[in-house]
This record gives sequence, C-alpha cells and structure tokens, in this order.
Amino acid sequence: MDQCVVDVVQQTCSCRKWELTGMPCKHVVATIWEMRKNSKDVGIPETWVHEVYWLKTWKQMYSFKIEPINGRSMWEKSVCPTTLVPPKHGVTIGRPKKKRRKSAYEIDDMVKGNSASRILQSVTCSKCNNIGHNARSCKGQKASAPSGSGGSGKGKGKAG
Repeated sequence: MDQCVVDVVQQTCSCRKWELTGMPCKHVVATIWEMRKNSKDVGIPETWVHEVYWLKTWKQMYSFKIEPINGRSMWEKSVCPTTLVPPKHGVTIGRPKKKRRKSAYEIDDMVKGNSASRILQSVTCSKCNNIGHNARSCKGQKASAPSGSGGSGKGKGKAG
C-alpha cells in the first residue's frame, strides 16, 4: 500500500534507497517492468545499477599493483615532543557496591508497578494489628485485639 515517485531520468526514488545504495529498489523494478510492457527500450538491468557495482569498474580498481610497505623497525621516528601517558588510576575508598546500577528504564518500570516494589503499600503490625508500622517498631499501641487465644504465639513473652 506504499506509493513512491520514481524519476527514471535522474535515477531517484522517493524512498531514497536507489540514491543511497545505487541498486534499484522494488519501486524502480516495478517501473522498469511497466516501461518494458509499454514497449519502451529500457535496456539490460545492469544499466540501472550504479557504476560502482559493474565488473568493468572492479577490474579498473584492481588493475594496478599494490606495493608492500617496510616493517615497523624501518618506520621513521616521530618528532612530536608530546608523549602519551596513561590516565591516573585512583582506587575508591570503601567497600565496592555489590548491587548493579539500574538503568533509567528499569527504575521507570519499578515505579509503574512492573516489578515487586513495596512503594505505596501499607504495613500491618503483627502484635497490635495496626496499620502504619511493623512489630519491630511497635510501641505497644493496643487496638481492638481480636478475642481468642490472646496472642499470635510468636515472640518472647512469658506464658501465663
């Protein structure tokens, strides 16, 4: 369902593949077929490909001989007064971190709720069943405790 404009004279297509690669794109091939159906003289397909891909051009490029260069010991010494020094390596203070640094994408996912994050969740105390703190930070706020055994069975309290 895509439509592109092909200019055969300037060898361009609006999808720009023909200009970038030098090879005719599918739009150009379809245009050449239509031209051939309408009895236009389009020539052989190789005329629509850029000269870089022609065998004649390849033979011209490799017609001359490439001479080898001298070894490294015969190279001229540089007269540049500056010398390259490796960067200073500083050891950081303290124990190295074990956890890896998370990318911004992973942090965004945690905020959106795609991982097991406890942000925005309420905590319930197991001693007094109040919301907002846990058993470790409980200061003995007694709420309406459920009647029954008198405790959850956990903890270091004396039996009595």
